[in-house]
Amino acid sequence: MNEFKTEEEQVEALKKWWSENGTSLVLSIVVVAGGWFGWNTYQDNVRATGEAASAVYAQLVEKAAQPAASQTDALKAEMIDLAEQLKNEYDSTVYSQFGGLFLARFAADNGDFDSAVNELNAVITAAEDGPVKLTATVRLAKILVQLDKSDEALALIPAQPDASYAAQFAEVKGDALFRKGDNAAAREAYVEAQAAAQQAGMNTQLLQRKIDSLTSTELVAEES
Repeated sequence: MNEFKTEEEQVEALKKWWSENGTSLVLSIVVVAGGWFGWNTYQDNVRATGEAASAVYAQLVEKAAQPAASQTDALKAEMIDLAEQLKNEYDSTVYSQFGGLFLARFAADNGDFDSAVNELNAVITAAEDGPVKLTATVRLAKILVQLDKSDEALALIPAQPDASYAAQFAEVKGDALFRKGDNAAAREAYVEAQAAAQQAGMNTQLLQRKIDSLTSTELVAEES
């Protein structure tokens, strides 16, 4: 037997159910649909933002790749503007951190090491573990060496750096130790950097010159 014997009873039951549950059902549908559309809108916005940031970054890289001799003051100003645009307008993307790296480079090129340090520290704080943070850390360590803050530079060097950054970290370690006057330890670090660079297929001429220079210094010291 049917639960309701007549159509009238079925209609009345449906009316009663609707009065009790209809409003919440409609609300649930609206919320679910709104959430779905909202998520898709969000995804579209993220995609559009990423594409716009990528376009700005491409312009910056293209200009920065030009030979130093052809980089006029006007071009340098354009690059700074593009880097600041990446940093400030696309702070929800990794391109913001790329902008910070460029701003640090421009500041260092102009001898404004304090600004470079600030930019790099900001990138290190914002970036997730990975290439961007490692790049910023290596560059910060190099600048600290230039500022005669070798102990601070050495504190940034990980005990077991990522293989792709091992040569860079070992070289800056050597630079810091050389600044501290520990030539033997500096040479050891340069040899380590050279081995890592060779394994990665990198050019090692500069490292070889640093090693040769310290080797000559040690020989002179021994003879005297």
